[in-house]
Amino acid sequence: MKGTYGCSLRSIAIFKDLSDAALARLSQACNWSSFHGGEEIVPYLDESDDVYFLVNGSAQVMLYSRTGKAVAFRTIEAGSLFGELAAIDHAPRSARVEAVGPCVVARLTAETFRRFMREEPAMMEAVSRHLVAQIRELTARVFSFSTLSVKTRIQAEILRLAGAREAGAAPCRIKGFPTHGDFAERVSTHREAVTRELGRLARAGIVRREGRDLVLLDIDGLRAMIDKGSDAE
Repeated sequence: MKGTYGCSLRSIAIFKDLSDAALARLSQACNWSSFHGGEEIVPYLDESDDVYFLVNGSAQVMLYSRTGKAVAFRTIEAGSLFGELAAIDHAPRSARVEAVGPCVVARLTAETFRRFMREEPAMMEAVSRHLVAQIRELTARVFSFSTLSVKTRIQAEILRLAGAREAGAAPCRIKGFPTHGDFAERVSTHREAVTRELGRLARAGIVRREGRDLVLLDIDGLRAMIDKGSDAE
């Protein structure tokens, strides 16, 4: 069940209910590659239709305007898949995917991917849930960009990176917090706005920077800021 790089597909979420035998067949059908940070994995408008599985590392779905402005649609974490849309509709790639840091990727042909979905109902259901989750996330992002100020979008993204937390939760450490430039791409703004808002939140005792991590000290306080900003729009 291990590929060329000694990595297993068992970590891929849509394969968690597959038998060892089915997973072994999938692994053998995959082509395995490694990428460095900033390296392109899938080009924009590429006409290939393979499906990719991110075994370790992370990647970003990006688009660049003619002036070079970058827009990040989503971050792909280890255990997820990407490129599945082209495998389903055979249309050119709708965005570029690039590695955030060192990562290992397994690639499967569209024909093999579709065949396995027909043969493995659990995989078909998992892919369906994955697609629904992407639609919900994109719907939330469009709503955020349309209704929230830049400041509130920055606050909401920090809370999202911290994960779902209950009221009164203890401080949360966001490990490997994105650079200000990368963060700006996620919320469709510029680096200076992110730097300014993070400084304001730090002075208010909401966050604290520790090396490459960001510690969210006051989750309830940040939620209150987001609610106030949302109501004001």
